[in-house]
Amino acid sequence: MTARKGTAPRRKPSFKAAALALSLSGSAAASLAGASLAEAAAGESPQGTRYVCLIRHAIYDRVDSLDEKTANGLNSLGREQAVLIAARLAALPVKADRFVSSDLLRALETAEAIGKAIGRTAERDTLLEECTSPSSRPGLDQQNDPADLAACQGAMEAAWAKYFVPSPSSDAHDILVCHGNVIRWFVNRALGNDVRHWTSLDIGNASLTVIAVRADGTARLVMFSDVGHLPVAKQTWAGKGAGWGSPKQ
Repeated sequence: MTARKGTAPRRKPSFKAAALALSLSGSAAASLAGASLAEAAAGESPQGTRYVCLIRHAIYDRVDSLDEKTANGLNSLGREQAVLIAARLAALPVKADRFVSSDLLRALETAEAIGKAIGRTAERDTLLEECTSPSSRPGLDQQNDPADLAACQGAMEAAWAKYFVPSPSSDAHDILVCHGNVIRWFVNRALGNDVRHWTSLDIGNASLTVIAVRADGTARLVMFSDVGHLPVAKQTWAGKGAGWGSPKQ
């Protein structure tokens, strides 16, 4: 894809050369280390940025007793929301390098609408499934099994390590269709916040969140829970959102 760019801090030549020297031996190591020094001296440093577009699934009617991989799909409003976020993504002047969805039905159906618009089929990844990780909200952790909280935390860490990685040589754009808890965890992680504060963020259905990962691995939040592609009457949120629309999620 083509893209925008945040400037990546340059690494010190001595560090880069030392790292190369540790991984190689003899004259080859000395030669490559010297080359990296020359590159740095010439002002050459990685400039690529990975832009991760996080799409929260559209709205659905939830029945807790049903299997979320085969049931709890989008309702009629959710299908409208999915088409609208799909149109927004299709209109962007970039092409997705990677397109991945949670394997829960509401995310898959949202991804299906997006896929039709951009001409792609989403990969599936269980790491992106909705779950509840440890939080700073009083009483919430006590309502959940400690093993489930730990498993969710582990999945979030693994998903971050898998998807929020540098793209040093050129810009890249990825689309991940997932869930509110997951996206809110990623946002806190990108900002360097305590990830237990994920419950302090409200997020809209079929919203767009973008996190940029610089070539040096640091991350920045570009936008969060953007629902500008949805008419006000079709906006729905986790919690009360911005004070309008439906609080249903």
